[in-house]
Amino acid sequence: MRALTALDPGLTTARFALHGEVLPGIEDAVLVGEAFRRAVLGCAKRLLGPARIPRELSGHERPNQSNHRHAFWLPEPDAAGRVAHVLVHVPGGLSPAGVQVLSALRYVRLARTTSLLVTCEGLGDSTWFATRSALTGESDRWQSVTPYLHPWHLKRPETRSPSALHAALLRQLRREWHARAEALPDIETFCALSHVTFGERRLTTLDFRRFRCKRELAQPDTVGRLIEVRFAAPIHGPFALGFACHFGLGLFVPVRS
Repeated sequence: MRALTALDPGLTTARFALHGEVLPGIEDAVLVGEAFRRAVLGCAKRLLGPARIPRELSGHERPNQSNHRHAFWLPEPDAAGRVAHVLVHVPGGLSPAGVQVLSALRYVRLARTTSLLVTCEGLGDSTWFATRSALTGESDRWQSVTPYLHPWHLKRPETRSPSALHAALLRQLRREWHARAEALPDIETFCALSHVTFGERRLTTLDFRRFRCKRELAQPDTVGRLIEVRFAAPIHGPFALGFACHFGLGLFVPVRS
């Protein structure tokens, strides 16, 4: 029997610092996100056993999975675009077993020969990290950190003109956003960005890894786009939408007024 005690809705977020001679770039955000999940689930198996992995971390066997209440593994870039931190955000809350696992994590293996040491800087509500992490800010305008890839296939009429495409993508953004919770501020509109900037680097969608390592996944969008989204009222981060949003794609930061 799986022993999973009650989730704490006030305990949603852990922030980890990454340590290594060479840190990954934000272009490999999805690679970092997947590696972080693998490391955490491996840690859970060692601590608790393979049948007792907290479901809010695995994302498996959860009711209403479309509401995205399980863990997001969100690489957090520094000013130069290096992934110096990872935010693990669980909107539905962490269980005591989940806290135990995250607190025990010590390293993440990115590749067969590359490992990074990690340090948990703290666990709490996402707003606890607002002075340290831009991902947890508040604004009514949010700008891409990594490309947004629309999660559902577009119909042919939706691609016949720029206005039809914009309307179709706006519908997808709103559909996914409002599936997260009730009474959320509406997405009013979005606009395209040609690039994002980290220090002296200007990155376009083609500079990013846009595919997950897991094979045979349905992926309606393989190119993606960088966008700015405007809401009817300010929202609190973290905020990620689209294909592989749990692993670092479709990640946004607030635009400061």
